[in-house]
Amino acid sequence: MKTLAGALLGTTLLLGSCVSAVALVPPPPAAACAAPVVLSPDGLPVGAVAGYSGEQLANAAAIVNAGGALGAPARAQLIAVMTAMGESGLRVLDRGDAVGPDSRGLFQQRDNGAWGSYADRMDPTISATNFYRALLAVDGWETLSPTLAAHRTQRNADPYHYEKYWPAALEVVAALAGTTVPTVPTTTDCAPAPPGDITTEGWIRPAAGRLSSTYGYRIHPITGVRKHHNGIDIANDCGTPIYAAGPGVVVRTGPTPSYGTLVVIDHGSGVLTRYAHMYPEDILTSVGATVSGGTAIGRIGSNGQSTGCHLHFEVQQGGEFTDPRPFMAALGVPL
Repeated sequence: MKTLAGALLGTTLLLGSCVSAVALVPPPPAAACAAPVVLSPDGLPVGAVAGYSGEQLANAAAIVNAGGALGAPARAQLIAVMTAMGESGLRVLDRGDAVGPDSRGLFQQRDNGAWGSYADRMDPTISATNFYRALLAVDGWETLSPTLAAHRTQRNADPYHYEKYWPAALEVVAALAGTTVPTVPTTTDCAPAPPGDITTEGWIRPAAGRLSSTYGYRIHPITGVRKHHNGIDIANDCGTPIYAAGPGVVVRTGPTPSYGTLVVIDHGSGVLTRYAHMYPEDILTSVGATVSGGTAIGRIGSNGQSTGCHLHFEVQQGGEFTDPRPFMAALGVPL
């Protein structure tokens, strides 16, 4: 039997054995974005898994199967279980909290008409189905980190609230499937393929799109002042993936006065690449992360001093800006 590990990719960590494990029907293919996990209700793991047991595991199975019935991919099912862990501890709660006193059920869904009736919100299968429908309607949810995908669905106050529940969601769903749990990145499993081929040295075009502004002096589109443009602009729709241009280490992610949210990668030998105008919620990496050329690090935005959706891409050598086009061309990557 193919395992859930095959469906979710990555290396595996063996879980403790469970009695009368729930079988996968049918086995999913080896892609986290592809076929859903479908569980047979023949039994649940004996004992606790990642601190969850009994009714909590039954609710997790109901969430997984609600996604399977909709054809939601395995990654969406994991996000749903993670979200319910963060909202209710996998219990059908007949109470809310100070922020949302009308919140109910596994997903603490509000009484605002969007999540159905009280009975709907208290029903594990119906409430999970409504969660999936909202998640799958989030633009680009596949390329968001799990916690940001959940945040955009739930609209909770803290976009990183769910992050700590991701490992437990992996363990619980794997235990329900009676298999092993993979180590899955918390950034993106489902990003589209990078634009163009990666060179033998590991370099690639950082985003798909048209060249809308070149390196050098120009009239600034916002201030109207003649000023040096320290990079190039690649225009495309907001939400288009941005990729590390080459192998290196992320040394900065954060806001700036004019660049919006900026990501900087150190490639060694005094070479830095810089990626600007992303929105904070569209960052898919963190400081200290080791990346390869083609690793998804964010999504195109129009944050900061920007007149439209584009990637502002810069290259520094020895602390000085250089024209990215000849620099990348010398590495076999035309821009």
